[in-house]
Amino acid sequence: MRTKTLILTAVLSAAGIASSLAQVYSVNVVGYVNVPLTAGFNLICNPLKNTAGNQLNNILPLTDADVGTLVYWYAAGGFQSSTYLGTTLGWTPNQAINPGTGIFINVVAAKTITFVGEVPQGADSNVPVTAGLSLISSPVPQALGLDVMGFPATTGDIVYFYRGAAGAKSYQPSTFLGPGINWLPPAVPAVGEGFWANLTTAGTWTRNFTVQ
Repeated sequence: MRTKTLILTAVLSAAGIASSLAQVYSVNVVGYVNVPLTAGFNLICNPLKNTAGNQLNNILPLTDADVGTLVYWYAAGGFQSSTYLGTTLGWTPNQAINPGTGIFINVVAAKTITFVGEVPQGADSNVPVTAGLSLISSPVPQALGLDVMGFPATTGDIVYFYRGAAGAKSYQPSTFLGPGINWLPPAVPAVGEGFWANLTTAGTWTRNFTVQ
């Protein structure tokens, strides 16, 4: 999954130059993320804060060719869904999908969707995680290991990624074996990818991410 204008080292370098010139900092980091989809089900996420709001009509403005596309999210122990009804009616219901939430999207043909918005920072980059199953994602657009990103796991907790080629996707589990050993195999969510977490204890995925 390809991220553009979100190369954080470049952003940090630019911020350093700005500070040396005028002590001026940008509060927001804005960019876009291209997420390729295969035909059928894909487990993705909204990796950015849309400035108009994180409702489906804002984050996934599809075309009339995509009528019938379905999105599923997991809440209160079950799935809920929204259907795309075209450019006039949009998504029904027009559910808000915030960064940190994983969703399934079911498309007829392979395509690439583009998310546009701000990188979540501060409290917006922290995600509560329930005990048991939850469908979540990284709260910031970074492809790093869960151990590096401080995911609140205890020994024996498992995450599941839904990966593979079209028509041959399967769940790929990774188990947390404790501090020092970490995840086996390594658990590295891609930018724009959601995943299942099965945790023993509820917690908060605390990033307090900041880019100036």
